[in-house]
Amino acid sequence: MRHTNAFRAAAALLLAVLVASCATTNLPPISSAGAGFRPEPDEQALWEESSHEESALVEHALLYKDASLEAYLNRIVVRLNPPGMAANPAVHYHVRVIEDPTLNAFAFADGGIFVHTGLLARLENEDQIATVLGHEMTHVENRHMLRFERSAHNKAMAFKVASIAVMAAGTVAGVNVARHGDLAKGVAVAVLSDLVGTLGLRLAQVAAVNGYGRALEKEADDGGFAKMAAAGYDLRQAPRVYELLADDHKEPRKLEAFFFGNHPLLTERIADSKQYLAAHPPAAPPQPAAGNAELARLQPPLVREDARLNIFLGRYTMAAVELERARVAMPKDWETRYLAGHLKLAQVDDAKDEAAQQKLQAEATSEIREAAKLDPNRPLPHRDLGLLLLEKDDRKGGCAELRRYLKLAPQARDNDNVRALVATGCR
Repeated sequence: MRHTNAFRAAAALLLAVLVASCATTNLPPISSAGAGFRPEPDEQALWEESSHEESALVEHALLYKDASLEAYLNRIVVRLNPPGMAANPAVHYHVRVIEDPTLNAFAFADGGIFVHTGLLARLENEDQIATVLGHEMTHVENRHMLRFERSAHNKAMAFKVASIAVMAAGTVAGVNVARHGDLAKGVAVAVLSDLVGTLGLRLAQVAAVNGYGRALEKEADDGGFAKMAAAGYDLRQAPRVYELLADDHKEPRKLEAFFFGNHPLLTERIADSKQYLAAHPPAAPPQPAAGNAELARLQPPLVREDARLNIFLGRYTMAAVELERARVAMPKDWETRYLAGHLKLAQVDDAKDEAAQQKLQAEATSEIREAAKLDPNRPLPHRDLGLLLLEKDDRKGGCAELRRYLKLAPQARDNDNVRALVATGCR
């Protein structure tokens, strides 16, 4: 990966400084004015800058395009939104999902909220999603971005953040998981922290990566908890959110540049959320959220796609955990088995000896064969199964699969290569 060391060091330094010196400018929350709220001039300028950055992200980031999931998340926001904010015509919340396996969610001053697939894939129920969304909504309602901007010290720090971000361009190159040269290219996965730097998105850098300092982040947590309680969500799930995010499954955390992926801060938030819960016990245990059934339908494909990204980024343990969750939820899904096969292939080079490599190769072949059986009309499993069988000197089986691929995908970009292979190896 090509994250620059300078960016990492600078980001760590900035985070330490910002945690120690949050903006404390007192401003009433937007909800206190209800329908009569009007942004101040510098706030209006901040909203316009936020809108510009949101448009840049929508254009350049890889969005997870599931209208049903987006509508589901926005319904949770409506449920959490207090009357004073709901009455205000100036701020309109809207949640979008970014395909990125790192742990992150962030909000712009005008109500735009972005959540990563990596974070959504970790969570278990609607109450936990409400914990995250309530936190981001409080940043907006309590005008944290404006409070941050109005601090003279943080203005200087924000300028430094933006300057460093512009220099921190880069992408993360994916591994060639199929390991078949020109027949199956590896995928380049852009991590949002790099994109933010490449595009020079100053506000996103602060909101997503650095956060607003411990005091304002705690205020956002507490405000989110209050929203949850008022909406009838189960506050007992809040500590569980941070426990799930802190469980890295023994993967290196070098990709986790974002605020929600900061392990020391997550440890603090577990303690803080338990303390809040002890001080505000629910009168009666809330019932499970009605939306959990819908989440159970919407989440498994997202978990599978997040596993795909983790494979490409070399986070194999995390990918295996996610694929197992997807397999249990979608036992007849060909794509889950196909990715499971490619995960095994990606792990071959890390195997300690030839016996372990052969075992992984055999398991990969079995998974991809099962993918081909689950949906025989999908071309890719036939291609990859054919290549694997040819590697094992099974010319009859391999050639049959490659011919099946050519029949199913006559316009595929690699057809000339596959035809040449069939012509030379399948006589």
